[in-house]
Amino acid sequence: MKGISKTEYVALRKKGSSYMSLPVHEDNLQKQVDETLESLNNFLNNSPDEIHKWQLERIAYLVDYAFENIPLYRKKYSEVGYVKGSIKTWDDFYKLPYLRKEELIAGFPGEIVKDVDDFTLSTRSSGSSGKFVTIAVSQEAIYKDTLQTIRQFYMQSGKRYCADDTILFIYTCPWWISEIKGKYVQDYLPTTTKVSDAVEHIKQTRPRYISTYPTYLEKIASTGVKLSDYGVELVIVHSEQSDKTQRKMLADMLDVEVLDEYSSEELTRIALECPNHHYHLEEDACFIEIIDKDGNKLPDGEVGIVVGTNLLNTATPIIRYVQGDLAKITVDETCSCGNNGRIIEGVKGRNMDCVITDTGESIPASCFMDIAYNWFLVYDIPVHGLRYQFVQSKVGRLDLYIIEGEYSLPLEELEETIYTLVPRSTKVCVHEVDELPYDKGTKYRPVISLIRR
Repeated sequence: MKGISKTEYVALRKKGSSYMSLPVHEDNLQKQVDETLESLNNFLNNSPDEIHKWQLERIAYLVDYAFENIPLYRKKYSEVGYVKGSIKTWDDFYKLPYLRKEELIAGFPGEIVKDVDDFTLSTRSSGSSGKFVTIAVSQEAIYKDTLQTIRQFYMQSGKRYCADDTILFIYTCPWWISEIKGKYVQDYLPTTTKVSDAVEHIKQTRPRYISTYPTYLEKIASTGVKLSDYGVELVIVHSEQSDKTQRKMLADMLDVEVLDEYSSEELTRIALECPNHHYHLEEDACFIEIIDKDGNKLPDGEVGIVVGTNLLNTATPIIRYVQGDLAKITVDETCSCGNNGRIIEGVKGRNMDCVITDTGESIPASCFMDIAYNWFLVYDIPVHGLRYQFVQSKVGRLDLYIIEGEYSLPLEELEETIYTLVPRSTKVCVHEVDELPYDKGTKYRPVISLIRR
């Protein structure tokens, strides 16, 4: 299979954007809205057994398709003796090898698609881990993802979202579909937009819902605007890790509800925070497993590494992909929102960004974020008034970089709070800086480990 240059890839992307702007796609989506939206909205109200049965059937199809059409999977699965039609039970599926980011990177372009022209419709991760992943996306996946966006806002808004509402996405690039026959409008601003211009746009267009990064929302909050004054009812944040304290502070400042979306480019939506603050897995978007560091599948209720299978996309299938975040799944929770999907809890950021102590203990990134947000409360700092980054370059040392702005902080006291997490044998160094050392990409990472795992 032929390769693909950067110039050719950009040309394919432009071709894809032009193709998806054709009226036929709105026609097709309108038909799907009419015929399937109601059942899609109700999918997660099915019983757990019904959901699991559907997932296994879908996974069996995806695995066979990948084995027959995608070189990377044909090689991986042939090595473990897989033959078409082998997925009959969940145990059959769990015998398949895991997929890792490095394989997708090394396999680009020819090993991860049926044909390189499939990259006409594609997406690329923003490289928050320092490694970019480019995957092809099928037209059917784009259609289904568009309808699941409708369901997402319907669910997260407490069933208030409707076809006449506008969602403003402040994101790296626009979605393939901007509206469906004048309904379900998705407005768009790039994250490079000046915050003052974004606020003015919100005042003029009055979107009912906004979707953006937590850090961009912090910048909006720093202007003092009350988004509720301009018709906004809900903001959904995504892509960067945020915690409940941060979202509550932003909600109070902006006078709107702020909920979270747990997702990735490779797996699409993983889980959504409902108005009751449970993270319900999007069971028809991806199938999630939890494993330990040795690759053993963990039972529900135990914290481990998130592994996911994208249930939408066939152009570059993503099967048993090691997402790398830490979390646990519970199944015994009930929720008045009506969702019967499993609940994921305690998403703690990527395993690779845990801080390692000299005794071998792994401390999740979220623990350091909790400490930082206590600083906001203890020292009465607005949520947008401090930027920080923890960096571990070697075991036994942890550096904290802080951009103080106009706020003066007692650095020695901050150091002491860090020692509530790490042993005294760790050398903690606090630095006041003009810019964070690892803040060059789109996504802000508050905790970074540079230790090779």
